Amino acid sequence: MNDSINTLKEKRDELNSQVKQLILEVKSQRDKLNSIDKKIIEVKEKRDAKNNLVKVLITKRKTITDKIREHKAAQKQNNHDSAKFDPVTKDPAKLKSEIKKLDWDLQTRQHSIKQDDQMQNRLEQMENSLALVKSCEKINKKQAKTRAKISDLEEELELTHELIVDNNHAGKKEHEELIILYNQIKELRTEAAPKFKQIKELKKHADDAHNGYIKELNQQKTRKEAKIKSEKKREEQNKTQKEDELKKQAEDLYAQFTKGKKLTGEELIIIQKYGQ
Repeated sequence: MNDSINTLKEKRDELNSQVKQLILEVKSQRDKLNSIDKKIIEVKEKRDAKNNLVKVLITKRKTITDKIREHKAAQKQNNHDSAKFDPVTKDPAKLKSEIKKLDWDLQTRQHSIKQDDQMQNRLEQMENSLALVKSCEKINKKQAKTRAKISDLEEELELTHELIVDNNHAGKKEHEELIILYNQIKELRTEAAPKFKQIKELKKHADDAHNGYIKELNQQKTRKEAKIKSEKKREEQNKTQKEDELKKQAEDLYAQFTKGKKLTGEELIIIQKYGQ
């Protein structure tokens, strides 16, 4: 009996040991999966941050491009306006001095009508030239500011484009890293799947072995209790039978004693103990 119980117990313990070993292996794989999941979250956050930054930069690039286009249109209009004037090479300060001198001459000196008309015409031409110079200067300043703005915007556009390219490249690298991590998870889950199935089967066999072990223990206990009960009953029966035999012996001895037979001490004790 003990051999069968020991066999069942050993089988159960061996199966439980295999289950524990597989659970440890699966736990190790689960720890790896958790580690990869954390890494995926980190990489995904970085990738998404870069992708969002790229979207912002693309919007910014479009805004800069639109501004450059507007300034170039204004520059084109300034060039068109500038082309309306003849080339002006006269120094505006010198021109102002000549106008002032001529005007003073007209106001302080006497001239003939012809000279006065000529000087008035010349003064008007010089004033027109000065207005032309001022217009050209204004347009030139405007063009210089526009060129400076365009230059700054083009520099900013180039930097923005470089940032877009760099962040796009980094985002692609992180996306590729995510693909590698997802493949690692897939491999680990594929590797773990049979072990989960094996654990389930081994646990069932271990439970069956444990139930068989408990059943055998209960059966042996029941048999042992039945044996003890049977032995106790047999002892009681033997005792009753012995007492009955002694009572009958006591009756026989008493009958012999009344007839005058001399009894031994042991026989007298039997009559005393078992006689009526």
